[in-house]
Amino acid sequence: MIEDTGSSAVESIGSRTGVTGLHLVHNQHLESLLFDRNLTDLPFRRACLASSREFVRHIRDELDGTDLTELIILSKGLVYQLAEAVALDAGRNLPANLVSTSRVAVASDDATVEVSYARFDAGGSTLLIGDTVASGATIIAALREYQRFHPVRRLYLLSYAGALHGASRIADYCARNGIECTMLFGLAAFGLAENGFDLSFLHPATVTRDAYRERARRQFAGKPVSAVGWDFGSQALAPEKYRQLCWVEAGLWELHGSPALAVAREPENMEALAHEAAAYAGKTFQSSGNDGARIATDAGP
Repeated sequence: MIEDTGSSAVESIGSRTGVTGLHLVHNQHLESLLFDRNLTDLPFRRACLASSREFVRHIRDELDGTDLTELIILSKGLVYQLAEAVALDAGRNLPANLVSTSRVAVASDDATVEVSYARFDAGGSTLLIGDTVASGATIIAALREYQRFHPVRRLYLLSYAGALHGASRIADYCARNGIECTMLFGLAAFGLAENGFDLSFLHPATVTRDAYRERARRQFAGKPVSAVGWDFGSQALAPEKYRQLCWVEAGLWELHGSPALAVAREPENMEALAHEAAAYAGKTFQSSGNDGARIATDAGP
């Protein structure tokens, strides 16, 4: 039974969305993550750990007596710091398995994902995964690879920012494979934008509280800017890249100079952002430089 804690509320939306096992979690730490796009470096890392601890508190009683292990999906899974959260709030060690995946093609509601590295030495039939969810393809690819070596009976998926479409695909995969699945998403089950990256409170398919929608509308001048960056986790793992991606976002939404994306920094070139090129491919926007140049971003995925 997943219940509220003293500092965090949980809301089951399975019957509302048709996605069995899907819940929304509401607390101040998740609000910090999803309503402060200027959060970077150590403050970002601390907010992630605080949010993960709240997630763990909601499921702590369910973890007792389970053959529990973490499946860390590199690299975004690192910022969830689930081993530390479980140690602090469940009083147990969390063994870890590792898998590295790459999105080789991104469409509006799907992605082609390849597994490039895996170490599943810890085993375990109850998996704890912390990751952002867009199409759900990465989670499914990681699960499929893990199942080649170990059976999976139970999955707890914790996501600061997750798309409803991805949740539905993951739930269907688990149902077909006999995996009991519980998903905790931060504040919303987001609609997924056509670029396959943006997760906005203002997307018409987003399931969330009206107060969050209004807050996002004020924050971004009514534009459906993503609640998280295109490379989530880069806020701590590669903060300069995150700042450059924010600059591209600000250009696309005509928000250069907006306090909502104040950390944005214009890149010298777009090569360092090639991995996220599908998020802005085919767009043209005004540079914030003195020359007023227009930059066409016609790179493919």
